[in-house]
Amino acid sequence: MNETGLSLHTRLQDLKERSGLSLRAIAREMGYSQASSIQRYFSVDYPETGLPANFISKLLAVLPGKGEPAITREEVLALADGSVAEIQRKAPALPKTGVPVVGEVAAGLWMEAALFETENAEESTISYDIRFPPHAQYIVRVRGESLNRIAANGDLLLCVDYLAAGIELKENDLVLVERSRDNGMTIERTAKRLVKLNGESELMPESDDPRFQDTILYREGDFDHTEVTIKARIVMVFKPL
Repeated sequence: MNETGLSLHTRLQDLKERSGLSLRAIAREMGYSQASSIQRYFSVDYPETGLPANFISKLLAVLPGKGEPAITREEVLALADGSVAEIQRKAPALPKTGVPVVGEVAAGLWMEAALFETENAEESTISYDIRFPPHAQYIVRVRGESLNRIAANGDLLLCVDYLAAGIELKENDLVLVERSRDNGMTIERTAKRLVKLNGESELMPESDDPRFQDTILYREGDFDHTEVTIKARIVMVFKPL
């Protein structure tokens, strides 16, 4: 028991339920393919009074910022077995500044390519995700209702350039997508869910707005000469107060 009188199992389950994530989803975000890889830590029969440092360090990259009220880093650290210093040593050196905000994601809004290239970055107060190299991370701001199942107008999306980070995209990942037309002169930046149907990759909408229900077939180019490129994997949603 900790100073609140609640068991480790109860506190961990409370955070899981507050996050809205399934055990499988948490496992995948931590880098495991199966929920069974972490199931024992969530079991009421787990014999320890705290979680090991390597588990906590991965959990810190998943739970903080999720839920309502948002889960804090301190709440996750409180589940540790006392080796907080070890957790901090395992964390890579990260910039002291926040992840830069480099533009907006707004389905249906086509802009001149030159405007994308000259977007001014602004510093945020959001910390870098320790799972990925800092240089591969950036933030975009949601504009409109094209992602309203998971992110509202004004929310911030933490993105990881998957090529720069050396990671592979997986089915069901939320991804940042850019479409270009007019020989690359105009660009649309949107976000979609990556799924595979009948052996082909498709980008599905995460909006209940009837204006944004188009599904994009992911390939080099489609028949109306609109090029589709996945730019990043979206790893976290932040809701500014």
